[in-house]
Amino acid sequence: MVESNYERFKKTFEFAHGQQGNSPFSELLTGKINYSVINRYLSHWKKSTDDVSLLERLHHWLVADVDPERIENSSKIPDSYLNELRELGCLRAKIPKKYGGLGLSQCQYSMLLEKLGSRSEVLALIVSVQQLGVAQGLLSLQKLERNQRQQQQNEVLRKKYLKQLATHALGAFCLTTPETGSDPSGLQTIARVSADGNHFEISGDWSAGGKLFTTLGTIADIYIMLAVVVYTGEEINKVDPRKRITAFIVERAYAGIMVKPLSFCGWHGLPNAAIKLDKVKIPKENIVGAVGDGLKIAFMNLGSGRINISAISLGMMKHLGRVARWWGAERVQGGKPIGEHELNTEQLVNMNANIYACESFLQFVSAFADHPDVDIRLEAAMLKLFSSHVLVDIADETLQLRGGRGYESYASQASRGDTAVAVERLFRSARMMKIGEGGSNVLKLYIMRCLLNDFLKDYEKIVNRSLSLVSRIISLVKVIGHYAKGYLFTSRSPEQNRSSPLYLHMRYVPKAQQGLKRLLMVKVITQYFIYYQIIVVSYFQKHPRQDITKPRVRIEQQQVVLGYSAEIAMLLSVMTVTCQRALQGESPHAIALADEFCIRARDQIAIYFIKIKKHRQARSSTISELGAKIMQGDYADLLEQNVVRENLPNIRD
Repeated sequence: MVESNYERFKKTFEFAHGQQGNSPFSELLTGKINYSVINRYLSHWKKSTDDVSLLERLHHWLVADVDPERIENSSKIPDSYLNELRELGCLRAKIPKKYGGLGLSQCQYSMLLEKLGSRSEVLALIVSVQQLGVAQGLLSLQKLERNQRQQQQNEVLRKKYLKQLATHALGAFCLTTPETGSDPSGLQTIARVSADGNHFEISGDWSAGGKLFTTLGTIADIYIMLAVVVYTGEEINKVDPRKRITAFIVERAYAGIMVKPLSFCGWHGLPNAAIKLDKVKIPKENIVGAVGDGLKIAFMNLGSGRINISAISLGMMKHLGRVARWWGAERVQGGKPIGEHELNTEQLVNMNANIYACESFLQFVSAFADHPDVDIRLEAAMLKLFSSHVLVDIADETLQLRGGRGYESYASQASRGDTAVAVERLFRSARMMKIGEGGSNVLKLYIMRCLLNDFLKDYEKIVNRSLSLVSRIISLVKVIGHYAKGYLFTSRSPEQNRSSPLYLHMRYVPKAQQGLKRLLMVKVITQYFIYYQIIVVSYFQKHPRQDITKPRVRIEQQQVVLGYSAEIAMLLSVMTVTCQRALQGESPHAIALADEFCIRARDQIAIYFIKIKKHRQARSSTISELGAKIMQGDYADLLEQNVVRENLPNIRD
């Protein structure tokens, strides 16, 4: 049977990602949350961030010498800024000490990025990518090393390139291409093996196979590039990407590399590039790991990247929150400060509650990442999804609160002699955070993929014909048991002081977990019922069907329901951590902010539950049909009247 594009994508993803490991929230749908572990990680953050000497030196430099508007207006990073980042140790901060780095923990590194992000988001992202590019790729290899020989080969690469990165070089990771974004199964970057087997020739042009959106691409000295290994006589379209996508160290000095700078609506000055590869000759020793390990390395890096992006976002939102607080008190309209008008007060309270919650979850996930042999991908995805949306909302609300001054550029404000604040720059930069390191919709589906894997394992055994009838019946009994338990019993919340303002919120979390589990069980069982109904009908019609969509695929195709479910799971996780952090310190201010966040989160969760209940199969079919007609141009005459139509390739008018 011919493999569909969806099946090819899914198999490639599953191969690269593997199973979600056990983590604090991986069993959220089964009602299991280990509160003592969460508290232990929050305590770890406090202990590991005591040394602030680097942050003090960085703070002094940022205040005295760094002008983010200089970067914005010139669209270039001054060499003096990069040199100072090198001198301070920021560009080698997380590289282990044995390779010449500072060996910072993730907690310390998150604080570093937060500090940088509060002053210059561009410099913060450069520091983040320097660690994530080549350095993290080489360090993550240790989890894939299968034998001592491979460990020795990889150690040669680590010693050579990590020491360069720690002293003078910059590194970048090249994954995205014009034809691939969230779906790497169609990667067209070719690494053709030479006849003697001693080197590879990597090729890819501007339209397919070349690298796109490579941060640090214009100034990097070393790249890690992903390409599909193709042997003599093979065609790339005939190759299984799961077994061939491979990571290579590529030096900028190699012949055949052409770099084209890119520019964006925000992030002016960020060195980002498209890269064309014309038979770039790579020695075989520059394979990172083994043939086929490329996507595994990329996926391992994503967790750290999402934590870093969230730390930068936190710095940006704290700066914006401070601006909003200042302007709310400074600007007087209608006889009182605008921050005292109730609609504005509501915005300010919402901003600050969300900032506290975001900081709480960042501290928790950073501390979790500092522990060896843990799987941070689920919690990192939740963190990135939450922080990016909070940042965009805060940037939007701060701009609105500032009015015309919020929309006015820093330079224009300064030219009038006004107190210049760059809200519009941060507003443009913030929007990218919902795209980079995994778009929001992709993250929602990823979160549910992690949560559903364990949740669905007994359901899937029911339809697994390779298992014995007895095994399948046992799985059916377990499913019925889970279903009954979900309705008869509620998960227990941790012991709390009943007089605490957060007590009711902590009682609410397990009840909401149970409610989500019940809703999903109904959705899942419905799909299994439909599956068997089709099988029975086709059997009695004596026309057995081989193309019946499996229940798991049907569930995965209900993306709207999964998206709402991911939002609920994320908010419950953030509520849990935020409450635990506030209760640890017992600060009245922390408890007040945690309480306010939970009140608002519960309102959002209630809305998502209503949306899930209303999104039945008929509604889903209506949306799919309407969406298809819109894309086919059926509504163009109605909705696109009296416009100058831009020439867009292949659009249906």
